[in-house]
Amino acid sequence: MTRNRDDERVGNADDGRSRQAKGSVLEAIGKIIGDPAVETRGQRETEAGVRQAKRERPSLDRAAERKAGGPPIPPINPPIDSDGKD
Repeated sequence: MTRNRDDERVGNADDGRSRQAKGSVLEAIGKIIGDPAVETRGQRETEAGVRQAKRERPSLDRAAERKAGGPPIPPINPPIDSDGKD
């Protein structure tokens, strides 16, 4: 028997969150009907969705940076003394 490696597929963070939701539903159904196999499959799907969403999030952040023209500019340091003169 071969194992399906769906957690290795490429997508975006929304796919990961959708997968998380699907896993939660499967897990709940497994609890309701008393089937530990379905419950376990739901737990695995949820965990895979979490990993996928975390893995895809940085690429979305980099894409937003490129679209905005580069990394954000750090804030300017405030003056050292209280009257505003350095």
